[in-house]
Amino acid sequence: MTFVSFLRKNLQKEIFQVKGDKLIHVLPLAKIDKREAANYLCVSVSSTNDVYITLLNVMEEKTVLKCETRHNWLLKDLKLIDGIDQLQDNAEFCLHFDTKIFNLEAYSTASKYAFLRCLRKMSSKYLQYELQWIHFDQDFVGKSHSLLVPDDAVLSMQICLEAFTCACLCSCF
Repeated sequence: MTFVSFLRKNLQKEIFQVKGDKLIHVLPLAKIDKREAANYLCVSVSSTNDVYITLLNVMEEKTVLKCETRHNWLLKDLKLIDGIDQLQDNAEFCLHFDTKIFNLEAYSTASKYAFLRCLRKMSSKYLQYELQWIHFDQDFVGKSHSLLVPDDAVLSMQICLEAFTCACLCSCF
């Protein structure tokens, strides 16, 4: 079990289930300073089918995880998600809400794309409209056709396949 899976299970049990919510996705954010608490963006659905994006600080004290909610937004208040630069391997993105823009950095580019796909899916399912997004590579935003393979693995396989194809083409010349 990976740390994110372990964390997701504990967050579901200790925070989201207590409120009657279901945790859908956990996005690890890059740490700027090693002394800082780890930050995660969580996507959850409430018992009333409201979709929330929650920014959590998670601190490990001995064997206990302490969580603090820094921000909590409704998905319907998200106006735009900006991938910043689709031409570079870039884990940064911005969430645009009504009055504020939050600049964030995912742990990896693959996790950033998995987060966007999750938000798009939740928007389509619960809000019945397409989430507005810009500066993401369209090839990696598309829906995965595999039911058993997580989105990060599908993205990694796509990147490997493209690299292999490129290497084959280069060897032909």
